Amino acid sequence: MPTILVVDDHEEIREALAEILEEEGHEVLQAVDGLDALEVVAATPPDVILLDIAMPGIDGLETLRRLKEKPESANLPVIMVTAQGDRQNMVKAVQLGVRDYVTKPWEPGEVEMCVNWAIKAAAVTSLQHQEPPLLAKSA
Repeated sequence: MPTILVVDDHEEIREALAEILEEEGHEVLQAVDGLDALEVVAATPPDVILLDIAMPGIDGLETLRRLKEKPESANLPVIMVTAQGDRQNMVKAVQLGVRDYVTKPWEPGEVEMCVNWAIKAAAVTSLQHQEPPLLAKSA
C-alpha cells in the first residue's frame, strides 16, 4: 500500500486530502508545515508527497528545494497543492522538480489521478535505474 505524505498548514485541507487518499487504499502521513514534512520524510520516507505552496515558516517551494537537495529524497515525487492563479510559484516549482500540481479547490478525481500517476511514474523510474539481471551462461 503506497504511503502519501500530505503537507498543509490548514487542518481541514489535510483531513480532506487524507480522506480522499485513504478511500483509495493509501496510507496517509500528515505534516503541518515544511519543517515537519522534512522530519517525517527523514523518519518514514513516503511514496508521494502532496505539498502546499503557501505555508508559514518555510513555504512549499523551500521545502521542495530542500527535499531535492538530499540524495535520499531527491527522487520522491512531489505534487504541489496551490491556489488558483498562482502561476508564478508553479513555474518555480516546475524548475525545482515538482512532478505535478493540484489547484484548490480540486475537482473530484483530480487528487487521486495525480497521486496514482506519480506512483506509476516513480515505479517506472525506479525500474529504469535498476541494474539489468546477469544472463546465465549456457554451457
